[in-house]
Amino acid sequence: METQDQHIRIKAILEILGKPKEFIEKKLEEYIEKIKQDENLMVMGEKISPAQEQGEAWSTYAEIEVVVKGTSNLIGFCIDYMPSSVEVIKPESFSFPERTFTEFMNDLVAKLHTVDMVAKQLGSENRILKENLNRVIKNNILVLLKFKVNKVDGLMKATGIAKEELEVYLKQLVEEKRVKEEENSYYLT
Repeated sequence: METQDQHIRIKAILEILGKPKEFIEKKLEEYIEKIKQDENLMVMGEKISPAQEQGEAWSTYAEIEVVVKGTSNLIGFCIDYMPSSVEVIKPESFSFPERTFTEFMNDLVAKLHTVDMVAKQLGSENRILKENLNRVIKNNILVLLKFKVNKVDGLMKATGIAKEELEVYLKQLVEEKRVKEEENSYYLT
């Protein structure tokens, strides 16, 4: 049997960290259900650990035993479901002809390119969101200054932004010459 079609039995550890406790427990169960729906995988068993407190967050994990059809689907499982560890139970050894190993490596590279593309897209979206949030905060400060909320304490109350962060925005607005500072008060220019 070609390794590409060979059934591979693995043990995988899936971990989740977050809060609240009930949320991560539910999410882990949903994650395992999603894996069970994957037509390339067959979950043979699962053992879910109770959530444990980790500082301000909670963590839980599950050990699942899965049968995967072929090395390509094993790579897909690892990339799609991101287990923290995988142990191959069966077979005890693999034999790869050059062609199969080349296909295996190309499948891996294709999956990595997909992950890279998603990461870059999310990075770009995150950058745009940060830029827009900064504009909204600056505009909020400008509107408050127009309504004579000129002291840092008043701006802190109105915006909910901590003093150190608010001062960063005020400094930027002063550098942009949109705001001037006089005697610990800020005014529109």
